Amino acid sequence: MTQLNTQQSLYFNKTATTYNKNMHVQYEVFTKLLSLLDTSTFETITDIGCGTGIITKKLHDHFNSKKTLGFDQSSSMIDHAKSAFETDTLTFQNKSAYNFSSNDHAELIFSNATLQWLPNLNKFFSLLKKKIDKPTTIAFSIFLPETYNELASGLKNSIDPSIIIAAERFESFNAIETICNQHFTDITFSTHNITHSYKSIMELLTIIKQTGSKELSPTIQFTKTKLSNLEKWFLSNHNAIIASYKVALGVIRIH
Repeated sequence: MTQLNTQQSLYFNKTATTYNKNMHVQYEVFTKLLSLLDTSTFETITDIGCGTGIITKKLHDHFNSKKTLGFDQSSSMIDHAKSAFETDTLTFQNKSAYNFSSNDHAELIFSNATLQWLPNLNKFFSLLKKKIDKPTTIAFSIFLPETYNELASGLKNSIDPSIIIAAERFESFNAIETICNQHFTDITFSTHNITHSYKSIMELLTIIKQTGSKELSPTIQFTKTKLSNLEKWFLSNHNAIIASYKVALGVIRIH
């Protein structure tokens, strides 16, 4: 979940204590990705972008793994993971996805709701492939640019047409598929769509903020008037405060 750059890492540091109670969508995506692996067994697991460690712990227990490693670029997230979940067989490290090493190799290399934050996805998969010299399964979920499309439209139409949200910069499904096909041969891709309703625009914005992404360009201050106009736009166009999430799911098998 957190492997973008120093600025993004520092922001995720601030959300370590709020992430778990607001990660409903991320957990739903994890459950969907896990369902694609349910006929498999893995004795060793590496979780890239493990965040607070709560998903890593569930992954570890689900497969009854003998050795699980979670790593993340956010030092605060890793501190939280270590204090809450670390054991002899479940460990955590503070490092970037780009620093994956041959020592991190596992039967399952897993990444949930993380890779959309990487500035160079092709570089990541290229480096990952070079470090893998044994059979493995790579399973990942990546949020797509259609995520929060209602919010993107609402901000543009009710506040400022030049506003760009972070999700609009994510790689497209076709781009992700092309990148992976450059490096791997046995790949299964699918997409998963989620729509959630929220009580108010403030609830939606708070959940976005407390799960690690507040990037808007240009940066804006949400006054009462702006929030009111944005909420009115949602109710006028959707009859509710909704958010759509579109996710790419990939399972790569290296024989």
